[in-house]
Amino acid sequence: MSTANLTSMNLGTTINGFRNILIKRILSPYARYKEFLQESQWWSEQQLAEYQIEQLQTTVKNAYVSVPYYRGALDIYDIRPENICSLSDIVNLPILEKEYVRRYHGEMVSRAQIFPVLYKCHTSGTTGKPLTLYRDLRNVGFEQAILARQWQWAGLGGKDRYATLKGEVTSPTRIAQRQYWEFSKAENKLIMSSYHLSAKTMDHYLAALRKYKILGIEGYPSSVYALARFLLERDQQLPMKAILTTSETLTQKQKSAIEKAFACRVFDYYGMAERVAAIHTCEHGRYHLVPEYSLVEFIKTDRLGDGCFEVVGTSLNNRAMPLIRYRVGDIVKPGNEQCPCGRAYPVIKSIIGRRDDYIVTPSGKLVGRLDHIFKGVQHLLEAQLYQPDRERVVLRIVADKDYRRKDGQEILEKLQQRLGEEMLLEIENVASIPRNGRGKFKAVVSNVNGFAA
Repeated sequence: MSTANLTSMNLGTTINGFRNILIKRILSPYARYKEFLQESQWWSEQQLAEYQIEQLQTTVKNAYVSVPYYRGALDIYDIRPENICSLSDIVNLPILEKEYVRRYHGEMVSRAQIFPVLYKCHTSGTTGKPLTLYRDLRNVGFEQAILARQWQWAGLGGKDRYATLKGEVTSPTRIAQRQYWEFSKAENKLIMSSYHLSAKTMDHYLAALRKYKILGIEGYPSSVYALARFLLERDQQLPMKAILTTSETLTQKQKSAIEKAFACRVFDYYGMAERVAAIHTCEHGRYHLVPEYSLVEFIKTDRLGDGCFEVVGTSLNNRAMPLIRYRVGDIVKPGNEQCPCGRAYPVIKSIIGRRDDYIVTPSGKLVGRLDHIFKGVQHLLEAQLYQPDRERVVLRIVADKDYRRKDGQEILEKLQQRLGEEMLLEIENVASIPRNGRGKFKAVVSNVNGFAA
């Protein structure tokens, strides 16, 4: 492939990068929100609560006036916007299920918005059909400002060159030439495909990171971990300023390996396409709920133990398609300690994952956070727990050349201790574990709905 063709492809990526900057950073109120967030992060708990109730009242009022779905829903529950006087009043509103958004999609977009200028996005569809969502420029700018502050907490500046290793794809022509990335000069970003990582391609990825003098990587934990493991197996390091992980549950094993391989800290952050909750990592390594972003409720059910709660979120800055009391489908473990960073943001002990990241026992008990069963076990490249029904769990294993049967049995014994004798466990050796449509890895795949009645 000629240099001219490669340059042309990078040029196309750069042009698209300029478009992203134009929309996300120039046309949107990004600069104003970036300045606002520098100040608001040091507000007191009372100041943050006052901001939230003000934004919540505005959100509910706008939704009632201009969103047909909410006009109908609030009328049914005999609620008016003026009834929302405190944050606790939100419990009087109905919880919004994902299926409702899908069913009443056309009625959930604000009639006060100019439809052609709305920013369209999609969910990944990991728990069903993807949702199409709409955002206004206000929401786009706020999102960019929130992410910029997370980068600042991680020690990365706006001019630092970085790489992404998520669900992006590159052209078949480049892949045929072993070019698994494209560089956006506009965004100072190396866009790398997470779909083509393998033992045969790792050297190409690492060579590109060195060539472009990358100082940080933002990616799926499983993808960055694969690179880290490749480096460590060869007693190598590739120092960075920071690694940011997102979109998958980060395990302690992954975090330790990534930090060792890249000689820097990992800053994990949480969000979703629906933009109703954000959890970021501060300079002291603690997860924080971001209160300016949304109003989040932690819902407890009898089937969730060990201090775990389900996330229900309300967007405070999207007038185009507001989601109020939206059930995200994710589980977290809140904390109550004060963080040395000095912010009044709530601390989150851990992000457990999605509802379908749980194994459901025959008695209906939900068992999550099972990554510790792999602790100390050698010779596994990847592993996944698959639950086809309530009585059975299959341990899918991608093994290295030194794997022995006893390695798998050791995992099954630990798993049996957590799940009980009532479940049938088995091992399936596989060549690879498939990712979803956006290249995400799932540690648990369950066909059982643990939240069914």
